[in-house]
Amino acid sequence: MPSRKKTLRRPNRSSLLAAAPAILIIAICSALPLCWMLITLIDNPDVRGEFSLSAFRLGLLARTLGYNAAAALIATAMGFPAGIVLGRSRGWIARILWILLPAALFLPSLAYAYGWAQLVRVIAPSLVRFGITFRPTGPADVFRCIWSLAAWLWAVPAGLIGVSLRQMDTAVQQQALLDGALRRVTFRQLLGPIIASIAIVTLLATQEFAVYEPTGISVMATEIRMVFDTGAISSPDNSITGPVTGGGIKSPDQPARAAAAVATAFPLLACTVLLAALAAWGARSAGASDALTTGDWPPILDASPWTVALALLLLLLNIGVPVASLIGSLHVPLSPTQIWNEFNPQIQGAMIVACEAATIAIIAALSASARWIKGSLALAAAGFLIGGQLLAISLIRIYNRPGLVWAYDTSVVTVIAYLGRFGWLAIAAGKSTWTNPWQELRDVASLDGAGPLRTAFSIIFPLAWPTLLAGGLLVGALSLTEVPATVLLMPQNPQVLTPLLMTWVHTLRYDPMIEASLLMMSAVLIPSIIAVILVGFGLRIVRRLRFSSSA
Repeated sequence: MPSRKKTLRRPNRSSLLAAAPAILIIAICSALPLCWMLITLIDNPDVRGEFSLSAFRLGLLARTLGYNAAAALIATAMGFPAGIVLGRSRGWIARILWILLPAALFLPSLAYAYGWAQLVRVIAPSLVRFGITFRPTGPADVFRCIWSLAAWLWAVPAGLIGVSLRQMDTAVQQQALLDGALRRVTFRQLLGPIIASIAIVTLLATQEFAVYEPTGISVMATEIRMVFDTGAISSPDNSITGPVTGGGIKSPDQPARAAAAVATAFPLLACTVLLAALAAWGARSAGASDALTTGDWPPILDASPWTVALALLLLLLNIGVPVASLIGSLHVPLSPTQIWNEFNPQIQGAMIVACEAATIAIIAALSASARWIKGSLALAAAGFLIGGQLLAISLIRIYNRPGLVWAYDTSVVTVIAYLGRFGWLAIAAGKSTWTNPWQELRDVASLDGAGPLRTAFSIIFPLAWPTLLAGGLLVGALSLTEVPATVLLMPQNPQVLTPLLMTWVHTLRYDPMIEASLLMMSAVLIPSIIAVILVGFGLRIVRRLRFSSSA
């Protein structure tokens, strides 16, 4: 009996050791910045007055939520027909949309908004006769920002709606069709994913300041940056369009600046928690099944031709128009070789940092798939929910010390920031291997005497590698285009491209900005498309496992 107890403990120790990389990554990249935020508020009583919702602060919060909720509603309206095509269409059109729509989410928001700004520059003179002028911070300028965010994030509702449709009980829909209530029943079934889409897009949009900042539109994200960068308390006097200087990194009053920035963001953080809870509730219906199913609905439920045409038109509008506007605004002929040579140091630096983040993310995904620790995903996601700016401010305060120069003046802190922002995707990839039918495989292996590590190396890794690798690639792709954290952490070593883009974004029709934007878009599409394809392979493996287990 004692020997048996000893045999049972050994796999537990080894599996805990396997979970150590994921735990360490989450602790350093998410838990430590969160702890710093709490401690800095306790140690700086002078900024507690920032918690009060003055008239200006309340208006700022309302403006932030209002603008970004409007972007979410527009994005969901545009994503609905595309979601119908994703969920109820067959053939090459659906396959192309399943690849292009998720990949488009990885296009840099900064370059994307700049493309729409170029279009506005061209059409603005024609709109003057209708009384529409794009003066900075005016209604038309605000709508341009809202539209830019909606056209960038519309793939989120499209994907959620498409996944939900693929998982619906087709018998219920066929009966609704016979009763003449197909649209009403389908909309009721999609209500949860629609609510989740609005909440997710609103949450993502509130974290973006690069879209609003160039023309001085004041929202919570721009205010946080200004409070930390200038030291000014949140007020109507802040200069949103002031130059980005890296958050006063060498300033002696940096602790007070950081604490004030955290206090300024507190009302938005409370709203973020509510939005995240609403998104989780709404997405639960979209994830009611364990895996996607395809080809199991009758032809009568196929997406109509006009829905397919509308989805393709929206794809052309939301992706083709801003890219074409960038290309058309160049004063010189487009030369990929010249662009690469001009920005070679910055793009190579960005790729190096992104590869480092992707490699560590893959290790985290493998670790999480070998041993799952409850609460890991929630803690990793918390680093993303606080936003890139607060995460960067936390890391500046933690690592900007004489003894940590080896981390602060290298890519270490930047990689930590990227993993804090997007590492939850790798953890989620690892978590997916603990659902059915993966758990059934683990149970069978344990009956045969295999321990957790043996099961992971012999069964889970060889089958789940597409999903685990995709989780790391997604982290790397998002690291290439992250704006809020990168801007505040500058200057980086090695140099990356994003700070240059943020410097040039205030000047319309500036060739270096356009060329660098096109280069960034091209660079990020490759890993993002590969990641999306790998996710598709992973889902096929899950379907085969489910089919074999049911047989």
